[in-house]
Amino acid sequence: VCACACVCVRVCICVCVRACVYVRVCVCVCVYVRVCACADFSDRISKSRRVGYESGEFELLAEGCGVKETPQQKYQRLVNEIHELCQDVEHIQVTTKESSSEERLTPVALAQQAAQLKQQLVSAHLDSLLGPNAHINLTDPDGALAKRLLTQLEVARGVRSGAGAESKTAAPKGPDGVILYELHSRPEQEKFTESAKVAELERRLAELETALGSGSEKQGPLSSGVQGASLMDTIELLQARVGALDAATLDQVEARLQSVLGKMNEIAKHKAAIEDAETQNKVSQLYDVVQKWDAMATSLPQLLQRLLAIRELHEQAMQFGQLLTHLDTTQQMINNSLKDNSTLLTQVQQTMKENLLAVEENFSALDQRMKKLSK
Repeated sequence: VCACACVCVRVCICVCVRACVYVRVCVCVCVYVRVCACADFSDRISKSRRVGYESGEFELLAEGCGVKETPQQKYQRLVNEIHELCQDVEHIQVTTKESSSEERLTPVALAQQAAQLKQQLVSAHLDSLLGPNAHINLTDPDGALAKRLLTQLEVARGVRSGAGAESKTAAPKGPDGVILYELHSRPEQEKFTESAKVAELERRLAELETALGSGSEKQGPLSSGVQGASLMDTIELLQARVGALDAATLDQVEARLQSVLGKMNEIAKHKAAIEDAETQNKVSQLYDVVQKWDAMATSLPQLLQRLLAIRELHEQAMQFGQLLTHLDTTQQMINNSLKDNSTLLTQVQQTMKENLLAVEENFSALDQRMKKLSK
């Protein structure tokens, strides 16, 4: 019963395993459920969480075994818990982005406190006080526990064989004279071991494929045509091919090959004669063509001299054509400018006429005014 009127209910499950040498292994897993007086199981419409049962798991020795936790076991438990705490804090530091304002302890503070606890545990020098049996390799705790289990089993066998003597071993015993062990299961380690075995098998298969060849370019004469068949069918096919290579079969094959070789030689002779006739025909045709071009070959130097002489004439004609084009464009520009000047001249003449009429009118008006003034 806690301070807030809570009632803790514990359910213990004990598993006992007996070995052939009368070794009993007891594991007790306790599941506790705390019922608080402030428990609220009503439905909710708000985001706040209702308070109900709080449950969890923890591991300890069975009550009926009568064995208390030894200093070595307590030391090992503390070392394992601190190691797990450090791993959890490292995982939190990697996964969490930002700590919320409602958290009381940040991952950095948890890491610092875990480091302080580890330093205090190391400063206690419990390794030297408790002896070598207190040390368990955290990298492989299952291996260390297995070694200890084997050593204690050997001790138990020695005690059973020497039952007449009253020598006692240092192995821990229960009230009824049995040896107690703790079993720890690590499924992650089993998965890692299984994946390592699979990787090793894949590596060996890759080496076999590299050595034997998995592509068509690496196939030999005996392994051709065996793709897609089962292993037994492939072996039978290879055995049939190898069995066909006995002495009698080889003699028959050699005789057939000799006959085929003779026929191939005859075919090669006929083919050579045919090829020689075709070659002679092509050579004669080429000779006729060369004979036709002999007459033209004598006139080629003169033709070349004429072309060189005409080249200068062509260049001068090209320059003359460019000059004519330039003159044509210049004449068009002059004609356009003359047209523009003629239009401007007509406009100026018209303007001068208008201005002259205006001046004459002004002079006549001025004469009339002068006459009026003189009167």
